[in-house]
Amino acid sequence: MSILRSGASLRRGLHIGTCGWSYPEWKGIFYSSGRTMLQQYFTYFDVAEINSTFYGPLKQSIVHYLTATLSGTKHFTAKIPHRVTHNNRLDLRTEAGEILSEFFEKMRPMNSRLRVLLIQLPPWDISTFGDLETFFSALDPNYRYAIEFRHESWIRSRVWRLLEDYQIAHVIVDEPRLPVNMRVTTDFVYVRLHGHGSNPWYNYCYSDAELHEWSNRLNNLADENESVYTFFNNHFYGYGPTNALQMIEMLKRISPIQKNKLERMLPQLAKSQTTLDEFLGQNL
Repeated sequence: MSILRSGASLRRGLHIGTCGWSYPEWKGIFYSSGRTMLQQYFTYFDVAEINSTFYGPLKQSIVHYLTATLSGTKHFTAKIPHRVTHNNRLDLRTEAGEILSEFFEKMRPMNSRLRVLLIQLPPWDISTFGDLETFFSALDPNYRYAIEFRHESWIRSRVWRLLEDYQIAHVIVDEPRLPVNMRVTTDFVYVRLHGHGSNPWYNYCYSDAELHEWSNRLNNLADENESVYTFFNNHFYGYGPTNALQMIEMLKRISPIQKNKLERMLPQLAKSQTTLDEFLGQNL
């Protein structure tokens, strides 16, 4: 049975942000004032991926804060808990069913701000997971969904059909294990740029050439789709927000306040990298 997900209305256009925002190492590079990290973050971006929901439920006070303190078009996506995707491998006959239901209930106050929920899978074979269609059938239709594969066994025709039937976005990823797959499976696009660091992937700063290649891809996706969400996951040393602003500039969508911020960040990032190289050189 195929289901068209209704969910929250998606913001049209190309939206660029980062995976998470509460990183102390961004202080002095991206964060520079006494305001909260979230307030500073949303001065320059209109969307953020909530990473902390992957590790455990948010306190209701935090849910209320995220919902009530922002104005205008600022919004979020969020990860489904790892106890569902990893510990119990999408098998809702286990505790995962209760965990998923609790997650939906706790996030409900954020409906007006929460656009997409991300199903991030581990790099394990599809044969070790619960039935994918059974899992999709149990999802709350008040949200839209995107799913990220990290193992080649998921790249098969049956899975593509399920994503299209249930209107779930295949996450287009840049990571070391799999080649880039630009397949679009529903009416919006979800892109995650992890990087190609060795330990871990996301300890990585994209070069101008790499960003240019992705800017062409994003332009093409934006021409063909109404809503495109792109998140940089390379949070080390402020790489993520720096690359995100560089991408916005390459796409010729940068505002004066974003341009000014990027120009102030680049020297700080270079200084941070130099300090790190010096530290490593002294300890080899």
